[in-house]
Amino acid sequence: MLEGLLTAFGNLAGPGPLFLIFAGTALGLMVGALPGLSSPMAIIVLLPITYQMDTLSAFQLMVGIYVGTKLGGSYASILLRTPGTPAAACTALDGFPMAEKGRAGEAIGYAVMASTAGGLIGWVAAVCFVPFIAAVALHSEPADIALIGIAGLILVSAFVRGSMVRGLIGVLLGLLIASVGYDVQEGVERYTFSNPMLASGISFAAVLVGLFGLTVVLADLALVGRRSELATRELNAELPRAVEFFRRWKAWTIGTAYGIIIGAIPGVGADGSTWLSYATVRNQSKDPPPEAFGTGVPEGILAPESSNNATTGGTMIPMLTLGIPGDASTAIMLGAMVLHGLQPGVTLMQTSAPLVYGILAAMFVANIMMFLIGWNASRVFISILRRDRSLLFPFIIVFASIGAFAADNDVFTIYVAIACGVAGYFLEKRGFSVVTIVLGAVLGPIIEYNVRLGLAYSNGDWAVFTATWPRLVLCGVIALLIVNEIYRAVGRRSESRAVSENT
Repeated sequence: MLEGLLTAFGNLAGPGPLFLIFAGTALGLMVGALPGLSSPMAIIVLLPITYQMDTLSAFQLMVGIYVGTKLGGSYASILLRTPGTPAAACTALDGFPMAEKGRAGEAIGYAVMASTAGGLIGWVAAVCFVPFIAAVALHSEPADIALIGIAGLILVSAFVRGSMVRGLIGVLLGLLIASVGYDVQEGVERYTFSNPMLASGISFAAVLVGLFGLTVVLADLALVGRRSELATRELNAELPRAVEFFRRWKAWTIGTAYGIIIGAIPGVGADGSTWLSYATVRNQSKDPPPEAFGTGVPEGILAPESSNNATTGGTMIPMLTLGIPGDASTAIMLGAMVLHGLQPGVTLMQTSAPLVYGILAAMFVANIMMFLIGWNASRVFISILRRDRSLLFPFIIVFASIGAFAADNDVFTIYVAIACGVAGYFLEKRGFSVVTIVLGAVLGPIIEYNVRLGLAYSNGDWAVFTATWPRLVLCGVIALLIVNEIYRAVGRRSESRAVSENT
């Protein structure tokens, strides 16, 4: 492990890799600072650029964007009370009151410090757990891999916003997309409706571009022409003294712990961890008292910001070891692996160990660059926040269309991307998560291949999926999540019936 990581750091010594990480981190900070834009959208827009790059260079750029957006969202939360990213919404509770009191620079300073600490500790967790889990996963058989994939789909469905039923519907849509095309094993076409354009399947790049690029533009059309009023016109980040930062160690250590643990749960990501960490720190705080939170206390920034960035390490654990994304950004990265000819999953460490260590090394460097840029470029972010972000929409549409076309050099993929974008917009409006669709499309072929292979090894005996105790545990987890959702659904129906009878 140590040798592979040191080699990866050595490969970063050249100006090319450092520039890619720097450019990605700076872009991520700028995108995160603009409310309505996000890390997945930025990665999608730059996806066509990565087609001509080697795989490691492409991921150095994407990792920089991923890390940078985490801190970038705090600028809009503190200065506008409008979070640049969903995970940064909690930072506005105390960040904006501090800005109103003329302490915006101090608030940004605490955000920078907490984000860096959370990101680096999350990176340490990823470095420790990724090789260990990958080593265990390498001993998995096809039946184990199939069950891990199914468990990942169920977990994401259970933890995404809304009900598990909506999550499962999204997963099934993704599985349906993945099953379109020519079935090599059976020698038949599936769901092509005699359309030769669908015989080779639905372009995964078009699906990604549509769901994470065009859907965002359609959802934010109402923002056209709007300008933001900042809480302050002048801002210089004031990093807190080390003694002040470490005196509040409970806030950022609790936030970091929540970020790592919850980030590693597929489908949850940073959105849930920030609120849980904030609530925990507030309830346990004595100095300041709980009632002071929401009026502008540093602990109210340290907890969510450290948690927000610690998830970057947490989400990498299931992505690099099991092929299961922790959030939307890592879902797109899994898709990028597929587009670059890799098969994400339990064999990734065995077949592409230099890439895994390269991603981890890039994460560390990106966190350092995030600290340096966030500390020194605060005036740039004020200028960005004053702009009408809808000016970027035409560029997003153009680059998204180029990305869809470049994947297969076919205009048909642009039509597919538009269809996915429109469908994603209406699904998001109805409370569905497009992440579940992408995850179903990514894991669908992997699950299908290993289910068939497992049955082939066992001469068609389905009992192979319960033949060992780890498989029984996975089946138990899947069954428990489904039964729990049924129980909750029955409870909600009983409550609504009681309310209607009382009224």
